[in-house]
Amino acid sequence: MSLKASRDAAPRRRVTLEAGTAFETTFVSGRFANLMVAHRPPGYHSRPHAHDAEQLNYVAEGEVWFFVGDRGWHLRQGDFFRVPRGAVHWMWNRTGWALALIEAHSPSMADDPLFASFGVRLLDSDEDSRLPEGAINRMVPDFDPAPVEAKYLDPAGPGEP
Repeated sequence: MSLKASRDAAPRRRVTLEAGTAFETTFVSGRFANLMVAHRPPGYHSRPHAHDAEQLNYVAEGEVWFFVGDRGWHLRQGDFFRVPRGAVHWMWNRTGWALALIEAHSPSMADDPLFASFGVRLLDSDEDSRLPEGAINRMVPDFDPAPVEAKYLDPAGPGEP
């Protein structure tokens, strides 16, 4: 274990979810937080989900629509966005360009089955690798995103302030 991971030690991984959605992600974590570099292709549309972690986002490249509950925000390169802990949320890349999104979660999602399979833990040799508390993604299949998305029909529109 180490406090550092080189680019080669924490490579970008291609992930295909059960719904057939594919994306690429790099994932590193400590004991209390994690950091993801999320690469999402044009048209990427996640499903409504929630986790017991606060999520902070930074749009490094491209644009994306973030939805939380019954509201939507159009984020552009350089924008920041927060998803409150436990909130139902999803995103949609409504452009023809790839998206690079930096995400941080606290508490860490390193024990989520998806990320545990390839995530890199940045821990010193004397640190306990068990998370004091962790968060797991859970899909929210009974939440229909269509009525919320219908409020924001213009992909270039501003969304909520």
